[in-house]
Order: sequence, then structure tokens, then C-alpha cells
Amino acid sequence: MMPTILHISDLHRTPGPRLDNDELLTAIINDSKRWEHEGIPNPDLVVVSGDLVQGVGTDTLDPDDQIQAQYEEANEFLLRLAEEVTDSDISRFVIVPGNHDVNWDRARRAMRPLDTCPPRINSLAFEANSRTRWNWRDQKAYEIFDENLYGARLQTFRDFQECFYAELHMSPLHRDNDSDLVYFDYPQLGLVVVGFASWHGNDCFCTVGEISSASLSLSQKLLSASQSPIAIAVWHHGVAGGPRSIDYMDETMLHKLIDQGFTVGLHGHHHYPAAAPFEARLPNRTAMTLVSAGSLAVGDRELPMGENRQFNVVVIDPDSAKVTVHVRAMSNAGVFMKSHRNDFGGNSFIELDLPSAPARPTAPSDIQLVDDAMTAIADERFDEALDILPKINCSREREKRLIQIEALSALGRHNELLEFLNPPQNADEVAKAIALLLDAGRYDDAKKQLETASSLIDPILHQDLADSIMAKEVNQ
Repeated sequence: MMPTILHISDLHRTPGPRLDNDELLTAIINDSKRWEHEGIPNPDLVVVSGDLVQGVGTDTLDPDDQIQAQYEEANEFLLRLAEEVTDSDISRFVIVPGNHDVNWDRARRAMRPLDTCPPRINSLAFEANSRTRWNWRDQKAYEIFDENLYGARLQTFRDFQECFYAELHMSPLHRDNDSDLVYFDYPQLGLVVVGFASWHGNDCFCTVGEISSASLSLSQKLLSASQSPIAIAVWHHGVAGGPRSIDYMDETMLHKLIDQGFTVGLHGHHHYPAAAPFEARLPNRTAMTLVSAGSLAVGDRELPMGENRQFNVVVIDPDSAKVTVHVRAMSNAGVFMKSHRNDFGGNSFIELDLPSAPARPTAPSDIQLVDDAMTAIADERFDEALDILPKINCSREREKRLIQIEALSALGRHNELLEFLNPPQNADEVAKAIALLLDAGRYDDAKKQLETASSLIDPILHQDLADSIMAKEVNQ
């Protein structure tokens, strides 16, 4: 058996000209007869590596309505494609988001300009967990002040994804605030596929691609339970860019994926196809077959010079340990056919080695994770400590809570800390919350906190805290 994947990406429609669903589907279906005649197997799976919609700008009227209409068009296309390719079996579709799937309008409304530019703006503006951004258009620093609205920049895609997979008996989606995964195990094909969201920290001002550490941790746990020998990772962003580009993912992310046991990586974003081995000098793994798909549907102005609309058919042969990538490109007449490429030696396909699959590492224990987080605190790597916490099970809730309080306090994220401490769980937390409220000049809130948490503290501490509140209020 040679598992075969129809790999499409960057479905977002742009003018010049703009293709509708009928044109796209007709062209793909007609080409499927050609590639079958050429000896290319019919696809077992469909991978969609992001950018389902074009999105809208930050100054668009009715942005939510426009984005919703775009997702409805994408949904119709994918459901009709499923009828043709997988006999409407949605479990054979792996769909991940791209940067265009981030709602820029919501991201922008969650930010406000700062009066002064903070230090380290050149790095803070591009860090996923930073609350600071930089807008080159007005040359101002911005802060993310509305966490709920900022988080909602991802919600439209998430809603689409949940709706698309809603009929499946078991949801393939694994997500929380910091992780977004779609996971499918296909033992009959010998494949396990994990789809990552490379949009961690991505918004209207920060276009860097990144996969959250929480997603990587969850992926490791899921992979460790699979017996399928070939692990495929799917995401959106490329791992290289020009000297004036920042919209790509650090290639060190590939080292982490390889270390988890992934041997094939599929992505999009750059609107041109590519396939090559990626070398990483790791103790237990040295390579990943990295495949990029061109854009299926953008207009001519969004295509790199010399490129057309494209998709890939990826054939995996475990017996010969080969991966063959066939590129199909649209002619000026709107017909998909094999694409002879200079970077493939004039061929329409390229054959690469399938790296051998190592034994996948098991997930670290909760004790090890707690120790790692405490070490990060001791080394003043507070953001890293916070990233570790979602990986720890609730059986270590006390240690997790102590680490989170210390990290948020050290980072000066006092509003988040106050939310976390509401309600407090012990006397120390009561004292901490009241101290933060007093520092913020919120004396009435401090009094309410003392009153509602009185059962957690002894009379002596209660009096000390009441005296502190009174003294602060008198001296304000």
C-alpha cells in the first residue's frame, strides 16, 4: 500500500481573476482523471495547510459578516471536494489554520497605543507571549489590553473547524487557550497525522509563525499512544524568508518536530511548491521530508513570479522508503495539469527519501515537568515556566498554582494575577491579592476581598490586613 495525500493550501480568494468553487472543483476533478492515467494513485487523505479565507483589514466595515461569508464559501468547497475524493468521509480531511485565518479586526480592537515606547520593543513586538506590539504604519507601540477580544481573533476559524468535523463520532480537535491540534490516526494506512496551528501570537502587527509549546507537549502525548509507523506534521508557515520578511516560522521548530518522531512535514504559505530533506543534527533523528504546496486559489497578483495556482499529490511508499511529490499547476486556460519545474530537474515530480521512523519519545512525567518549571523560575525564565504549566496534570495543582503566582508576579502581570487569585485559596493568596489591590489604589476592592475571604485567615492576620488597608487609604 502506498498512502497518497492530496495536499492543498492557501485557498483564500483574491481578485485578478477570482475563481469560484465551480471552476476550482471542475478543474481538480478533470485533472484527477489525468493523474490516474499517469499512474498516480487516487488520494486516501486530503490535507489543507491553512489560509482558508482572505480575511479583512483593520478598517473594514462589517468585518465579521465578510469573514463569515468567506468561510461559508470555503466550507462549501471542501464539502464538495470530500464528495469527489473521499466519498464524503470528513475523517480523511486534515485542516489547519493559516495567518489569513486570524481575524485582524478583533486583534486590532484588543490593542491600544502606548504613550511611550517600552524598552526592547524590537524583540517584544515579535514574541508570541508578549503583550506589546509595534505598528510601522503610525510608528507607535501598542499593548494588548483586552485578552478576551484578542483571543477571539482565532474564534471564527475554530468555529468553522468544529462545524466541519461535527458529524464525527469522536472529535479530532484538541485545544485549550494555548494549544490547537487536529489529530488523526490511520492505522490501516500506517500513518498518524497531527495538524498544528502556527498562529501562536500572530495578529495584525506580528506576522511571525510559531507553534505553541502547549501544542507540542500535547502532540507528544498523542503520538506516544499511536502505533502507526509514519508520523506526518501539518502546519501553515514556511521556515525561510527573504531579508525583509518576518512572516515565517523559526526552523528550530522543525528540530522539535523531528525529535518527536515526525518524518514528513507538510505546509503552505509561500504560494509556491517545494520539496526537500531538512537536516537536523539530533541524537535520535537526522531528517524530515519537508513539502510545501503552492496556492490553490489566489489571484495572479498574489503569486510569485513564474508560478501558477497549484496543488500537490504526495505518494508515500513505505516499502521503498520514498516520498514522491507530484505538482499540479493551472494553465492560463484554467486547466490543472502536471507542472514541469526547473527546481525538480525539469520533471513534474520529485522523489525523496522517507526518513526511518525512530522510537517516539514518551511524554515527560508530571514530576519532571514540575521540576522543569521550578528550575525555570529559579533561573528567572518566567515565561518558560508559564508555558510548561498546561502540560502538568491536575494532580499537581498545588505546585502549578504556586509556580503561576510567582511567575506572573515576577513578570509584573498584576491584572492577570488578580484574576487568577479570584477567589484566593489560602491565607497567603489573600494577603497577595490585597497587596496588589492596594498597590493599584483599589481600596474598596481590597476591603471586599478581606471580607469575603475572612474564613481563610486567622484573626491576627485579618487585623493586620485591615490595618494595612486603612493606612493606605489614609495616606493616599
